[in-house]
Amino acid sequence: MNKLAITLIDVGWGDSIFLEAETDEGAHHYALVDCNDTNVTRSALLFVKRYLEKKGVEVEPPMFDFVLLTHAHADHVCGIKQMLQNFGTDWYWYPKSDDDGAFATTLRYANRSSRVSRHQAIDRTKIMPPFGAAQMKVLWPPYSPDQPYDTSHPNNNSVVLLLTLGQVRFVLTGDCEAENWHHINDPELRSRVKVFKFPHHGSRNGLFDDHGNTPWLDKLGVRSKIAMSLHVRHGHPHPETMAKLSDRGFRKIYRTDENYHLTFTTNGSSVSTKWSRV
Repeated sequence: MNKLAITLIDVGWGDSIFLEAETDEGAHHYALVDCNDTNVTRSALLFVKRYLEKKGVEVEPPMFDFVLLTHAHADHVCGIKQMLQNFGTDWYWYPKSDDDGAFATTLRYANRSSRVSRHQAIDRTKIMPPFGAAQMKVLWPPYSPDQPYDTSHPNNNSVVLLLTLGQVRFVLTGDCEAENWHHINDPELRSRVKVFKFPHHGSRNGLFDDHGNTPWLDKLGVRSKIAMSLHVRHGHPHPETMAKLSDRGFRKIYRTDENYHLTFTTNGSSVSTKWSRV
């Protein structure tokens, strides 16, 4: 049976999302979106290692079908290089950026390492390959020949990824702030989005635009599951975001600070949710 599972790893600071797809033929595919690990804390690295060990999977790089960096902030990028070194990937994807920190270091590694088969900057003009039986689509950022990336703030360039298996859609949002969602009008956002990752760790600017509107929330039904990777250092989630979600009828919000590692699994028709420490 075709399956898709997405795990928000409890890392405490930033994002690390582990993906697994299983096909009808029994093939397993793995991928990673963002990684915050530092030289001191290797939460995501340990999670993936222990997960594969428990399943009896031998690590033979490239293990990942793809590694996706949503944007060039440290709490999303600083562990990517270590993941590439340990597991390898067929594709390394990222938005265009002029960042000269950890993003540039990772890109230099991708250029010279045999652990990275291919790498490419992506935007919503990119035709994405399937992940197992799931279809993928980039909803943000846009492409413009005059200004191919937004240099004002990395969050404005953060990748939003839609994954679809059967009738079920998952949306991974990075830190794409509310102002951008006025321009993300894909009709699939209004139909069967079962899991939606709250942009920017539950912050106010992840939900409310400059006028107090909630553009992405207005596209979702209350049956969508809202998931949060939380930033303990910055007091997320913001009280106003939680109040707005409650007002709209979202009674159950899944949070890594309360539910630990959050896994959402679908067979294309329904979604199950579990949480645990590994």
